[in-house]
Amino acid sequence: MAKKDHSKAVGLENQGQEALESIQNMSFEQAMAELEQISASLDSNELSLADSLAAYQRGGLLLAHAKALLEAVQTQIELIDEQGRRSVPRQTFLPDDGPVSS
Repeated sequence: MAKKDHSKAVGLENQGQEALESIQNMSFEQAMAELEQISASLDSNELSLADSLAAYQRGGLLLAHAKALLEAVQTQIELIDEQGRRSVPRQTFLPDDGPVSS
């Protein structure tokens, strides 16, 4: 009996790893689309308790992945903004005289 439980646990672990790998290869848009589907299926109350739990867990993984993608883009935007601030010369504007470089 213990052998059967162990093989079942290994099978579930492999499924979890495969699910995680499939999520890691998703774009932000794909992850959000699947999150919307999961949300709709959970709201419909048509899933069994076990299926609801599995959907909720996958939704958590999708949400974490989407958040990581957003944070990476935010970091890129901040770097671009910082580079732009360093490369644009500052100018002082005086009334009626136009711009004067500092």
